[in-house]
Amino acid sequence: MTARDDLPRPNGFDRGAYSDRGDAYLVPRPLRVGDNEMRVLNERVTAAARPSKSRTDALGLPNRKPMRVVANPDLGPGPGEGVLSIVVDSGATAPVIAVDGVPVALGNGQLDLLLRAGRHTVEVQNTATVDPVVVQIAEGGAHQLQYFEDGVSGHRVLGELPETAEFIPTNAGCWSWFVLTSSVCCLPMSAVMTLMPTETWHWVSGLVLGAVAVALIATGWPMYRRTKAKYHRDIAEQRRALPREPVAYQPDTILLGALPTAVPPLPDGMAAIDLHLECGRHLWAGRRKAAHGSFLSRAWTRPPRVLINGTERPAAWGHWRYLVPTGAYQITVVVDGRAVNLDVPDRHTGSPEKQRDLVIEAHAGQAIPVKAEAHVYAIWRPAKGDIETFEPRLWLETA
Repeated sequence: MTARDDLPRPNGFDRGAYSDRGDAYLVPRPLRVGDNEMRVLNERVTAAARPSKSRTDALGLPNRKPMRVVANPDLGPGPGEGVLSIVVDSGATAPVIAVDGVPVALGNGQLDLLLRAGRHTVEVQNTATVDPVVVQIAEGGAHQLQYFEDGVSGHRVLGELPETAEFIPTNAGCWSWFVLTSSVCCLPMSAVMTLMPTETWHWVSGLVLGAVAVALIATGWPMYRRTKAKYHRDIAEQRRALPREPVAYQPDTILLGALPTAVPPLPDGMAAIDLHLECGRHLWAGRRKAAHGSFLSRAWTRPPRVLINGTERPAAWGHWRYLVPTGAYQITVVVDGRAVNLDVPDRHTGSPEKQRDLVIEAHAGQAIPVKAEAHVYAIWRPAKGDIETFEPRLWLETA
C-alpha cells in the first residue's frame, strides 16, 4: 500500500522556477553562496569557528602531501565539559549544524564547541538531510566529527571520517582545456580560412585545422566527463564514514544510522518497522550562485513526527527501528514545511503540514522496511524582501 503526493511539473529553466509549488524542480538544487565561511549562529553556546584548510601553497600550487583535516581545538573545556570539533567540507554550499535539535553554526570550516559531558545528537542539513550522529562527550575529552558533501556525485556523509585526506590527481582540466581551445580558437579560425581564403593553402589549412578541432572535441569532451566522474568517485570513496553502533532511545526505539556496525536481533515473538526518513530541501535564491545567500542557507527543517497506531515515537531524519508485537499497524508521518532559524521575514503558502498514513501487517521475526521521502521549500522573493515557504510534499511506502 503506497501513499504518494502528486509530482511537480518538471522545469528545465531557471526563469520561472519556484514561482509556485508546481514549478518546483524534481530534485533540489544545491544553494551555492559566496559567504559560506564557518560562523557561529547561536550566541548562547561557547564555540569558535575557523575557515577550511587550503590545499594550495604560497605559490598557488596544489599540495600533494597528505593533509590533516581536523586541527587541534582552540577551546579548553571546563569542569564537566568536553570539546567537540566538527569539520564541514561541502564546496560552495553552506550547511547548517545543530546539536540536540538547536542550530549552532553555518558554513564550511571547523567548529570547536564546548558541550556538557554526556550524550549529544549532532545533525547537519544542506541540500538534503543525513542521518544524525550521537556523540558521548567525556569530561575533558576532545571528540571529532566531519561532514562531507560532493555536489557532483551526490555523496554526503556525517560521522567519523579519516583524519587525513590524500591528494587525488586528475587530468580533467587538460581535457577541458583541449575542448575549450578547439571550440573558441580552432573552429572559428578554420571557418575563416575555409570560407574566405586569400590563398589556396589557406583553404586546405582551414579544412585540416577544422578536422583536427572536431577530432579534439569529439575525443576530449567524453574524456573530460569520464575523468571528472572518476575524480569525484575517488573523492567519495576516500571520504567515507566509519560504521557506528546503533543507539537505543527507548527500549523499543533504536536509531540505526546510515551505516550501523550490526543491526540488533529481534526479540522472540517481536517484529520491527525499519523506517527511513529523508528530506530534500529546496532552498532557492533565483540564481546559480548567490554572493550573499547564507541568510537562506541557515533555514532549518523541523524533524518529522512519527506515530504508530496513534502513539508518537521518537524520530528525526534518518534510519530508525521501531520494535512492535505482531499484528496490523498504521504508520503516520507528519512533516512541517515551515522553515525555522531565519533572520529575515518569511511567509507560508498552503497547508503548513503534510501527513501520510500507511497500513502494514507485521509478523514475528520480520523487519519491514518503510521509506518516507519529504520535500520542503524555502524561496527568496527579492521583490517583497521575504522568504516564501510552500506546503511540503511527502511520499510514504514500503521499500
